[in-house]
Amino acid sequence: MKQAYRSIWLNLGSWLATGFILAGCVTTSNTRFSENADEKQALLKYTELGLRYIDQGKTVEAKRPLKRAFEIDPKSPDVHIALAILFQAENEPEKAEDHFIKALQYGPNETRIRNNYAAFLYSQQRFADASVQLEAAANDSLYENRASVYENLGMCYLKMDQKTKALVAFDRAVDIDDSRARALIEAARMHFANGGINTSQRYHTQYQRLVRLRHAPNSPRSLALGVELARVSGDKNREASYLLMLKNMFPESGEYQRIKHAAD
Repeated sequence: MKQAYRSIWLNLGSWLATGFILAGCVTTSNTRFSENADEKQALLKYTELGLRYIDQGKTVEAKRPLKRAFEIDPKSPDVHIALAILFQAENEPEKAEDHFIKALQYGPNETRIRNNYAAFLYSQQRFADASVQLEAAANDSLYENRASVYENLGMCYLKMDQKTKALVAFDRAVDIDDSRARALIEAARMHFANGGINTSQRYHTQYQRLVRLRHAPNSPRSLALGVELARVSGDKNREASYLLMLKNMFPESGEYQRIKHAAD
């Protein structure tokens, strides 16, 4: 299956699940919908059909229903988003961006579009451009995925080496939704580096809760931070536990080698 269209934050399944297009069963048939069908519903169904083809890696087959959707309403933001995802899947970033821009032109208040456009820009390593879109998206206080916007914004700021802004963004993401794993671990590490031990410990504890629930994985960085936090607090048992996990799970990692050598 082609994977290029999958953004770092929102993939096709997320669009479908969050109501990007009409809910309901759609078969992957080439049969044209009834000419008497409601135009709006036909538009939504053709768009959904095209997206489902893309999700299956069938970009050629996706073009027919998306072309029909475009013929029904060439100014539909949803159709342009679908076309952007299509061309992203086919590794044609210029065409993809053209449709992202048109989607925003026809749906300027659609924060979900702005967020996915930012994901596209991030994938192109255009971090400053992505941050502009995310800053605008963050202003939508009623956007249901606002925590992810701040988390994504924090990642952009990190890529631009704007650590202070990144930490503020990660903190906002956690304030809104403390199950944002990436924001939690990034902010925990940054607070630790800044001497904010209590906040770092609180975030790390929450991250480990997500690990136990299998909502996030442990990594060399998360386990190394656990070791360092335990050392600061003088908790020898917890330090040994995290160190053993780090050794067993990531024996070749730079984090384990660094902590091992520091202890020698």
